[in-house]
Amino acid sequence: ITMSTTSAPPPPPATMSKPKAIPLVPIPTSCFDENHLPSVLHQPDPMTPEAERQARRRTCRFIEEAGGQRCLRLPRVAIATATVFFHRFYAKQAFQEHDRFEVAMACLLLAGKTEESPKKLDFVIRECWKLRRKAQQQQLQNKLVSGGDSPNVGCMSP
Repeated sequence: ITMSTTSAPPPPPATMSKPKAIPLVPIPTSCFDENHLPSVLHQPDPMTPEAERQARRRTCRFIEEAGGQRCLRLPRVAIATATVFFHRFYAKQAFQEHDRFEVAMACLLLAGKTEESPKKLDFVIRECWKLRRKAQQQQLQNKLVSGGDSPNVGCMSP
């Protein structure tokens, strides 16, 4: 019995069909217009786009400091994830409806869990409040040094 191990030759290149081109879809340059963010459109007290940018910058700085080596000791990836969570939350929600520092604490907690470096809730809250209180005291001292009015300590919130 003889067996043939030869296979049929491939078809010549002229008979092969070319793959069809996929149509290109234009990608928008900006997903969100700052004049249409919820905080800017919020009624009765809308924010200006500049005020919203400043609130975002300050809160992102808070997330960086709270998540860093002095407080929570989260890895850089977790801090970046917390910042993304924060921006995504406020892309749909208004700053006037939710306290930005409480949202930042929640973002740090969730980012730590997401990036496999979880921290206990009470530890996150305690460290974030320490940092916020310290920043408020420094701000109060700066006002006193610059010649501001005498502070009313009883009105200062934690």
